[in-house]
Amino acid sequence: MTGRSTANLAKEQFFHDELLAWFAANRRRFPWREGKIDPFLSLVTELLLQRTKASAIATFYPVVIESFSTPAKILALDRARIVSHLSPLGLQERRAEALKNLASVVQGKHDGIVPADEEALLELNGVGRYIARAVLSFAFEKPVSIVDGNVTRVFCRFFGMENKGDNRRNKAIWEKGDEIIALDPTHVKEFNWAL
Repeated sequence: MTGRSTANLAKEQFFHDELLAWFAANRRRFPWREGKIDPFLSLVTELLLQRTKASAIATFYPVVIESFSTPAKILALDRARIVSHLSPLGLQERRAEALKNLASVVQGKHDGIVPADEEALLELNGVGRYIARAVLSFAFEKPVSIVDGNVTRVFCRFFGMENKGDNRRNKAIWEKGDEIIALDPTHVKEFNWAL
């Protein structure tokens, strides 16, 4: 938080508080957001949410719980069965391969336990910064921001920031999110869901 003016801190606090107030009134409920969030389920859900509407995943979520909730369950299924399960979502071949690889590495390298470290998560196939930080935020309640194109647009407009290329590599945007989350690390999940 060094080098930030009082005016910037006040604007960040206002943004944080207003966003959480908006979220309290407008929250969308999804089964993967309820109760204690399991790290592996969070990882699988975030992978499935790529290029798919949340409402479609919500409808599909009983299959996730039944078939994909642990690395062992995924590894016990043959690839054709996984593809069959995933077909209602589309991209089933790519997703089946990603889930099999993910389960294999988490089971083999991490004894079936999802690591609570960003660098270790980034080593998993199919896991980029967004998914790694989503798992850290939602399952481990670590005070990290999650940035996508929409968050980048909001930050650029509200805070007068420049979008310099790919938001996945825009260090200033990610730092801004982390600075805002640091204002109140007790509402990490809610802040990221609101964004």
